[in-house]
Amino acid sequence: MHRFALVLGALVLVAGIAVAASAPGPAPYDPSLDGWTQLQTAGQKAVAENRRVLVIVGGNWCKWCRALGRLMAGDAALEAEFGRYDVVHLNYSKENKNPEAMAHLGNPDKLGFPSLLVLSPQLKVLHTQSSEVFETGNSAKPGHDSAKLLGFLKRWDGTK
Repeated sequence: MHRFALVLGALVLVAGIAVAASAPGPAPYDPSLDGWTQLQTAGQKAVAENRRVLVIVGGNWCKWCRALGRLMAGDAALEAEFGRYDVVHLNYSKENKNPEAMAHLGNPDKLGFPSLLVLSPQLKVLHTQSSEVFETGNSAKPGHDSAKLLGFLKRWDGTK
């Protein structure tokens, strides 16, 4: 009986992890938006505020994009650091691949999703990064590591 309880408990834990990893989470990508217009608007704001633009390319269809969205919304240190950028969630989906914006950014879809790009206020690409390097690497706790992401954001925010 004890062995049955352990097996049942393990199954419940695995099912809970799977549900958490695939939970909808925030849906920050809007397929109806024109990505090039989003970039231009962010660039104008960034020039006025003397800040960089952070572009997160992905889609609501992507579980890793949703996982990153949950992390961004639930970590105070990350929220503060994201506040140092003008952030654009650039949609890439079958409904809208935003070809003009993607071409300007060097087609970061080849890196997988989500991809993060740091741009100057004039929309020059300063750095392109696959989000894979931010993953926890822990199958028991899949997702992104907030400390890794925070280090990246601080390194590129342009305030140093």
